[in-house]
Amino acid sequence: MSKFLTDDEYDVIVELVNIGVGKSAASLSQIANEEVLLSVPALDFLSVQEATKIFEERLPQMLTGVSQEFSGFFSGKAALLFPESRSLDLVNVMLGSEDEIEIDAELEEEALSELGNILLNNCLSTISNILNQPIKTLLPQTFHSMPNKLTAQLAVEDTPDTVIMLLKIDFSLKDRDLSGHLVFVIDFNENGSFKKTIKDYLIALEES
Repeated sequence: MSKFLTDDEYDVIVELVNIGVGKSAASLSQIANEEVLLSVPALDFLSVQEATKIFEERLPQMLTGVSQEFSGFFSGKAALLFPESRSLDLVNVMLGSEDEIEIDAELEEEALSELGNILLNNCLSTISNILNQPIKTLLPQTFHSMPNKLTAQLAVEDTPDTVIMLLKIDFSLKDRDLSGHLVFVIDFNENGSFKKTIKDYLIALEES
């Protein structure tokens, strides 16, 4: 961590993501009509190989996901991940159904994309507003993947100098056996203004 961020910079990033994901969880809670529980964000700096190993160790073997590409003072992809076997359960939550209903592939993709838009865009826009820095987001994309293919799915270039800033948060619906993960993958080499933005934010906090 010391190679990339000071302790204060690390804490600020974790707190910003905490606020952003908290607002996203509140939106999901309204849709699902139940409390959404969140883990403390975990922030690591990893090589592509290290990130792949973590995905393989901690995520289900088959994943359904929604990713959203973003760019601005920092760039990368955010992804909502959950077990492929539970994707229809999540769609039923989105549709407000207490019972499992028959859903075609097109409706499933639309519902998952909308969920990704609510959670991921909400989080990114909150961080953007707090730091007063614009972030451009593209439309969310649904995908299916295995953990060992996830870094490639999230478009991270595997070079000797590539360092991934990996932010991972787990979420679950309190009254249902349904959980997932929010992952933010940022290629640190492609984010020259990121550290400066965080430093400027810290200076402004100290002066206020």
